[in-house]
Amino acid sequence: MTNLLVKSTKILLIVLIMMVIAIYWYLSQSLPKLDGKVVGQIDQEVIVTRDQQGIAQISGTNRQDVSFALGYVHGQERFFQMDLLRRNSAGELAELFGELAFNHDKKVRVHQFRKRVTEFVTLLTDEQQSILQYYTAGVNQGLNELGAKPFEYALLRAEPKPWLPEDSLLVLYSMYMDLQYEYGDRELLLGAMSDLLSKDAFQFLTPEGSNWDAAVDGTQLPKGEIPKDKVFADIAYQPTNRQGNRFDLFPDNQEGLKGSNNWAVSGKVSKTGSAIVADDMHLGIGVPNIWYRTSLRYASDNTPLLIDGVSLPGTPAIVVGSNHNIAWGFTNSYGDWNDLIKLVLSEDGAQYLTPQGYKAFSVEQETVAIKGQESRSVDIQLTQWGPVIGEDHQGNLIAMRWVAHDAQGINFNLLGLEYAQNVEQAIDVAHSAGIPAQNLMVGDKDGNIAWTIAGAIPRKFGLDSTGSQGWAVPQDWSAGDIGWTGYLTSDEYPVVLNPEKNRLWTGNSRVVGNEMYQTLGNGGYALGARSQQIRDGLNAIEQFSEQDLLDIQNDDRAVFLTPWHNYLSNQVFTDSFVKQHDYTELVEFLDNWQARAAIDSVGYLFVRQFRLNLRDELFAPLTAMMQSVSKENTLALSFRPIRSQVEVPMWQLLTEQPQHLLPDGYSSWTEFSQAVATSTYQQLVAQYGSIDKATWGAHNITKIQHPLSKAIPALGWLLDMPQQPVRGDTFMPRVQGVAFGSSQRMVVSPGHEKQAIFHMPSSQSGHPLSPFYGKGHDDWVKGVASPLLPGASIYTLEFLPQ
Repeated sequence: MTNLLVKSTKILLIVLIMMVIAIYWYLSQSLPKLDGKVVGQIDQEVIVTRDQQGIAQISGTNRQDVSFALGYVHGQERFFQMDLLRRNSAGELAELFGELAFNHDKKVRVHQFRKRVTEFVTLLTDEQQSILQYYTAGVNQGLNELGAKPFEYALLRAEPKPWLPEDSLLVLYSMYMDLQYEYGDRELLLGAMSDLLSKDAFQFLTPEGSNWDAAVDGTQLPKGEIPKDKVFADIAYQPTNRQGNRFDLFPDNQEGLKGSNNWAVSGKVSKTGSAIVADDMHLGIGVPNIWYRTSLRYASDNTPLLIDGVSLPGTPAIVVGSNHNIAWGFTNSYGDWNDLIKLVLSEDGAQYLTPQGYKAFSVEQETVAIKGQESRSVDIQLTQWGPVIGEDHQGNLIAMRWVAHDAQGINFNLLGLEYAQNVEQAIDVAHSAGIPAQNLMVGDKDGNIAWTIAGAIPRKFGLDSTGSQGWAVPQDWSAGDIGWTGYLTSDEYPVVLNPEKNRLWTGNSRVVGNEMYQTLGNGGYALGARSQQIRDGLNAIEQFSEQDLLDIQNDDRAVFLTPWHNYLSNQVFTDSFVKQHDYTELVEFLDNWQARAAIDSVGYLFVRQFRLNLRDELFAPLTAMMQSVSKENTLALSFRPIRSQVEVPMWQLLTEQPQHLLPDGYSSWTEFSQAVATSTYQQLVAQYGSIDKATWGAHNITKIQHPLSKAIPALGWLLDMPQQPVRGDTFMPRVQGVAFGSSQRMVVSPGHEKQAIFHMPSSQSGHPLSPFYGKGHDDWVKGVASPLLPGASIYTLEFLPQ
């Protein structure tokens, strides 16, 4: 019996070893080609070199040939990521993942992005179409020349589909979905609030301005006034359980907006004499990172071009970077780029009212393929303004008008930044770019700096563009006195060029006021805390180096939470309250909180969570209101679009302490706050074992995963980045969450790229056996300077014409 057991164990061990060898062999077969020669559909030789981090420097004679090589390396190293991006916006994920993804696909099909790109790709310029054709050919050849299909497809038991030129536009549409409200979430919420609350209560809860405003032109907008009557007088709700988990509004505990920071200083205050541009884009972070570090070397009209930055796999463009004459970066603009239309229906519901009378809906059918099942059909109702996306809280059919639905909203004009010689030329390119509207920050080697909007801006009529009413809530367009009439021309765009103080900054909050603000509208700007901290950091320095700007990117000081810390210390933790609950140790942690999002700070975590808990308790009636009006067929209402906005009325309540707005069951605002402080303490102790272990680092531990490890956790050891405590948080320049934050950090002075700074999280490669897997990630975690330019070449791939 013993011998049989030993023999069986040996056999099992051999089988396991053979399985490991087989898996390793398969994975190694799907590794990209790094050295050697490739014969491809190009006109002249192209050389691709990679350094130890895998930064690809692609050198050729023209843009078409380098696009082929870029497509080839994207196809070999990032095809699965590209595939997910195109499927995400096309509504084709169920073909890979089955029933699990059907609801997503069904919902997104309302936008008919696959149909749109098939048309819009034909509207690109001849040069752009040529670049896209070369890029597509490179992607497919790179994919086909792998020794085995990317390992993700083996695990999913699926075959990768060839890349199409229009798929690159679908990748851009995925960015639209990531950066804008593709189902009008904010407008739906504000519409419900406007209908269900008094006018005074609605204006109080949705202020335009705050003490955190940091517009570059210094403009200030008003806060709301505290209502004389109860805000939620007619809304019944159950208070949250003070002994339970109070983080339920935000399961990921992340308040950050998909956005970014960027700023620029002119040559008059830089040590280089050129402008310096800093940019860090805030997105969800996974494995691999969304960006692919790329340097292009080619000629245009016999002029050598040098472009260094990051590309977005699935597209041939450099998204942010430098061409050694200009440097540029983006932050999400949060202007008003889509509007919801309340449809007025005929008695039978078959028609909708327009300025020309009732019209019948157009109905088109989309077919959703589902892995392992029969395909299903989805009917799309269309109006003259846009598709019907669902119903509002009152059961009204809602249509959407969105820049993304028009040809002006999507193109590859952004490629023109590679040729721009100065900020004026960059501004012209930005105004014709078909991308989700962004704050462009640009500086040139002559020292000039500028801000403008990159992306199409709709021309609207009939309503105020910025207030709490107007375009902020769904409207009836049937009378013809409200609507859009095309798009603005370049000379109508807001621009700030070479400001007097030689500094510009953006952080997803309002950038400008007055007429420029009216032009852009308000699509849900971030609170200005980050922008204000950046502005003040810039004003504190007289002359700048690149390291100075990186230091601002790494600024984790808790400026935003300092008033909350003072409130806790001065009003909540009274001597009697501390003695009653034996909070002496907690008070010591608060006294020594370091005033920053440091990984060893207990006080920081407590202040942060106290604020979140107090907000959740205070606005529980608002959450209840959203739940009470939600019906089976209505579009979901979410608190998220105004999560930063309610900071303003919340702080007004705490500082002015109106008795008539005190939550039920309390005799004073201090008593209410003390109850929240007690439940916060209990929660942290329950979660971490004791208060001394409840540090920010224990809470803010990275979880940067490959998409497959989310579905198959056993793969995490192989595919994911190491989990590490990290400093930084939401309302400060160093934005850092568990799986959200700076997807890159760049600081560059045009003409001085050898001293430029760049790092990014995760990995250049998506393959766990790649020599580049995880390289550079530690620089990002620590926030240390690392070069923008590629290092010494380790691998060389030569592309030859057929």
